[in-house]
Amino acid sequence: MTDLSVVIPCFNVHPTLPQALQALFAQRWPEGSFEIVVVDDGSTDGTADVAQAARGPIPVRTVRQANRGLAAARNAGAAAAEGGVILFIDPDVWADPALVAAHLRHYRNGPPLQAVQGCTSADPATLTTLFMRTSNLMPDFTLRRRSDLAPFHVAGRNFSVTRQGFDAAGGFDEGFAAYGWEDIEFALRFRQRGGRIILEPDARGVHHHPLSVEHAARRQYQAGRGAVYFWRKHGRARWLGLQLELHPAVLPLKRLVYRTGAVGALIRRLRPWAERGKRVWVANECYNYLLWESYYQGVFEALAPAGSG
Repeated sequence: MTDLSVVIPCFNVHPTLPQALQALFAQRWPEGSFEIVVVDDGSTDGTADVAQAARGPIPVRTVRQANRGLAAARNAGAAAAEGGVILFIDPDVWADPALVAAHLRHYRNGPPLQAVQGCTSADPATLTTLFMRTSNLMPDFTLRRRSDLAPFHVAGRNFSVTRQGFDAAGGFDEGFAAYGWEDIEFALRFRQRGGRIILEPDARGVHHHPLSVEHAARRQYQAGRGAVYFWRKHGRARWLGLQLELHPAVLPLKRLVYRTGAVGALIRRLRPWAERGKRVWVANECYNYLLWESYYQGVFEALAPAGSG
């Protein structure tokens, strides 16, 4: 019997998928106790060929579908998975040899509605630009309850859940078709149905995902639109609107800071100066502003009445 299925949702990840698969082949766990399901979400770069050509001690199956987004790819992988536990790993996360075992040990005598959040750190090889260095400048001091992790601390790139828990929560919401929130929103529904999420620091992975400011800004724009969908789906709850920083009480200030253009013009003049002089802290503040500006562009566009300019 397959104890665990690793689901890897993929879209045009030909450069990183081979190492992700090799890291899973190197897991310190008895052969045959888990499988790998690669979901090719409409790639055009030969990603599926990489998966089908992979050879190792762990069986790899490939599921192909038209491009429908990350949530749909994860759902397709879960539907194809045979394991009682489903471990979602992104194709740019390279698992530590003990990652699978660290996840699986929580399920031996655990409750049926249980999930485990692993940890990832940035690949040092990606910290070659000022933006990437500033993105990892400050350690995360946010308090996390290891035995009862809050949904807003869930990241789907290294996350496992029992089959029963996945089904009880209804899988990922495929309405999140672009970047952001599908994993946190799943975790919220999972918790609402009585599920428990455990934080496991020993389930470690290295995240190889270099970004430019412009790419990160596009993702934040999508996240802003997705945040509005998230908030509306859950009844425009006040606490959720505050968590997503789009409650009507905070929006006038956000519009003044991020949408009038006055602060943005200053930031765009400062950014080249900070980058030329490698003024890390100034550059960091510029980047943060630009990312939030993109987020609120998405938020305000999604909140605008249909047909408005």
